[in-house]
Amino acid sequence: MKKDISSLHVPHNKNTAAYVPQRIETPAEVILPMNMHSGHDAEPIVSVGDYVKVGQLIAREEGRFSSPVHATVSGTVTDIAPIPTASGKETVAIRIESDGKMEVSETVKAPVITDCDSFLQAVRDSGMVGLGGAAFPTWAKLNEAKNPDYKVDTVLINAAECEPYITSDHRMMLEHPQLIADGIEYLRKYMSEYLGDAIYKICIEKNKPDAIEILKKTFENKDYVVIHELNAIYPQGAKQVMLYNATGRVAVAGRRFPSFGALIINVSSLAKMAEYLNTGMPLVERIVTVDGPAVDKPMNLIAPIGTRISELLKITGLKAEPGKVVVGGPMNGTAICSVEDPIVKVSNAVLVFDEKSAVLPEASACINCGRCIEHCPVGISVADVDRMMNIKDADKKARMLIETGVRQCVDCACCSYVCPANRPLLQINWDAKDFLKKYAAEQKEKEGGNK
Repeated sequence: MKKDISSLHVPHNKNTAAYVPQRIETPAEVILPMNMHSGHDAEPIVSVGDYVKVGQLIAREEGRFSSPVHATVSGTVTDIAPIPTASGKETVAIRIESDGKMEVSETVKAPVITDCDSFLQAVRDSGMVGLGGAAFPTWAKLNEAKNPDYKVDTVLINAAECEPYITSDHRMMLEHPQLIADGIEYLRKYMSEYLGDAIYKICIEKNKPDAIEILKKTFENKDYVVIHELNAIYPQGAKQVMLYNATGRVAVAGRRFPSFGALIINVSSLAKMAEYLNTGMPLVERIVTVDGPAVDKPMNLIAPIGTRISELLKITGLKAEPGKVVVGGPMNGTAICSVEDPIVKVSNAVLVFDEKSAVLPEASACINCGRCIEHCPVGISVADVDRMMNIKDADKKARMLIETGVRQCVDCACCSYVCPANRPLLQINWDAKDFLKKYAAEQKEKEGGNK
């Protein structure tokens, strides 16, 4: 890790920062994929023809790390079948035809919490995942703090929202500061055995002065909460970068985050977690920023999870033919195949780019300028990763890739952004990390076979 993480000053384009989120009309249909989280796909527990209500459990968690899925509208289950995803794979999705009533399920009741275990079970039941992008189940992240080998003294609340355009977290802080406060109090009360006298640092970039002011008023009499103002740079929100800039600690590849004495949770995740614990309503809707060069009226919209992206674009309108539609930020979001795809739990933004801004320049040979290394927030020898990927011998290839530091990659795309040769460096890093994971699994299997 570099001594001074400065990285990039990208255009903010926070066009919707002052736009109060507008709740959309109930969509005619929602599509709920079973892979809206990191880990194993959820398993449907409803059948075609079943009538469901808002907040009703329709898919249970499956496997070690998973997250349940709840109905986001009331209506009838019309289909349970595979759908394609942006990754090229398929996942099962539950389609619900809305009756327009938005009837709330009788099961929606505030959970009874008496201790840490019942608290974590409640978070687990809520379907809450990291809403900043990684989608790691929140209960599993919090559960890591129980490891006796770790001593967590700092909880970092990630409110940086450093990607251009996106303002959904910003609006959450402005609209619901009390939910953020409630979330902190739940952690202090029910995880006190493991968090002790931890300091809660709300890490927010300085380009959100209105949110900073509201948070300071909300927590003015709570000395265990610090509003930690950060420079507006990219990728300030990456957990490794935030850990260093907020605590001076260096994250090391292959180690759990609490081993560095810290937990990190997205600010919207914390607020929505508190909402569930207060009311029993699981994660069924979210704020989505809709913006980009092709969008006519950029807005923040509150939409049921599973709403087709085309429904959001009908509200904002388009002023140009879409060249590319990205879910998430322009730096490391995901380009989708169709606007008929649904928003999912982590869909904090939908960005629509016109043809001119969507076309990528043709890549050319590396000119060895070193900009990718200079701007990498964790000091990876990015250009070397490209070269090492051409090594034929798997053992040597793995050893050399590890030496480049590629396992530390935070997927920020700074390298691709600054490359004058327009090389797809982030994709190369992804390929390298994928190779190393498969290599490690193969070595583990060989060791097991030799015992």
